[in-house]
Formats: sequence, C-alpha cells, structure tokens
Amino acid sequence: MKLLLLFATLTLIFSTTVFAGEEFQAGTFHQNNCTGCHDSSVYTRKKRRVDSLPHLESQVRMCDANLGKKLFDTEIQSLTNYLNDNYYHFSK
Repeated sequence: MKLLLLFATLTLIFSTTVFAGEEFQAGTFHQNNCTGCHDSSVYTRKKRRVDSLPHLESQVRMCDANLGKKLFDTEIQSLTNYLNDNYYHFSK
C-alpha cells in the first residue's frame, strides 16, 4: 500500500512539473484554436467590434469561455498581446 501511495505521489508530482514547465505559445494556440471559428479577416475588417486594448482582452476572455479552454490570466494576456502585436496595433 505504501508503495502504491509513493508511486501515485511521484506520478502526480512529475506530471505537474512537466505541465508547469510548458510555456504557452500564443501564436500556436491561436492557429490551433481561434482559426477554427474564424480567419484573420475579423481582426482586419473596417467595421470590427474590437476598438481598444481592454476590449480586445474582453473578447479573448469571451472566446476562451466559449471554447472552454480555461486559460490562465497570463495566457490570456499573452494571447491578447499576440493579437495586438500582429493585427490590432493598439497603444499599450
């Protein structure tokens, strides 16, 4: 029983360490998740809904909720920055 508990604990620690060590890649996340619903034309069209950096972050949070990805705040910020740097160009 102790051996089983030790194995379970080590497995949990190892899997948490591996997951925590993975760096969020906003560009890859965008390509693999966001473009399944829309292409980049929603960012560049003349009458786009997003008109400020705070509104962009709100939109990213709404998409995260709709997709059920449960991104961390740092990941939301990274994705928001990625979109701003590549498409929106709002001043920070």
